[in-house]
Amino acid sequence: MEDSIPSLPAWHSAWARTPSSMEELWSDIGWLSFSVGTNSRFVWRGLPDDSFLVESSLARALRQVGIAPTEEAIRYNEERMIASARRWGLGHSEFGYASDLHLLAMMQHHGVPTRLVDVTYNPLTALWFACADPSRASSPGVLVAMAVAAVPVIETVPVVPHATYGSIADPLSYDLHRALSESQRDQLPFLVEPVVRDSRMTAQEGLFIASSTPSESAGTPMEGFPYEGSWVLLSTLLEMRDMGTRIVGSAWPSFGLLGLIISPSLKAQILPVLENSFNRTARSMYPDLAGFARENFDFAQPTVADEH
Repeated sequence: MEDSIPSLPAWHSAWARTPSSMEELWSDIGWLSFSVGTNSRFVWRGLPDDSFLVESSLARALRQVGIAPTEEAIRYNEERMIASARRWGLGHSEFGYASDLHLLAMMQHHGVPTRLVDVTYNPLTALWFACADPSRASSPGVLVAMAVAAVPVIETVPVVPHATYGSIADPLSYDLHRALSESQRDQLPFLVEPVVRDSRMTAQEGLFIASSTPSESAGTPMEGFPYEGSWVLLSTLLEMRDMGTRIVGSAWPSFGLLGLIISPSLKAQILPVLENSFNRTARSMYPDLAGFARENFDFAQPTVADEH
């Protein structure tokens, strides 16, 4: 879950706050979850380093080869990868053909760069990802909270197909085209909810967030996502709470963003609690064979049998 853009500003006070203890961190997570309206909805993402921002893997891949990640460039490469996946034989079975959106979700899940960004419904899972990377133990991490009650949710396999001319004429790409068009119109991201889940997606309570790419960077910690004036700085809400202001309403009515900065010392305190009390471990987060191989076989450091 690495999101690094060295040339862009890191998380700062407008977008983040730094809990000084585990108790303060739990208080902030709980307040966001329970006190911003009972119908509010949050998704979360864990970044192991506070120099990382939230950006899609495809945008990062384009930057690395010197290509500006415009919507045109992302869409061109997206369509090229989808076509290649279909030629490879992916995305179709005896039950029919998977939509482009479902193929993108499959590719993102297996490490192919896409515009989709992994998030989770469970803050403890995101917090584990913010704390568990041993190569970043000396760097602050970020628990990213996103208020998404105003954000549309699109299933990778629609329960009821859209009976419109567009869906009939172009059924495989219709949902993705519609989501991107509405994202550009409304200046909002959208959530992609996997309907068919494997063991890893189930364990991580995962889904994706994506958007149409704006023509210019908005300078927010979500690079490549549209910024609209109704976005709420959740740090402001927490400051209002600290001053004794009561937030009323059933749900926060706009997209909101907050990074909770996890210091290296706080990482060290939190990680054993997550593992021992909440079963957040590499084994539980990566329960499949690929996860087992990832965690157990490091051929850069071979071992030999003990001689007796």
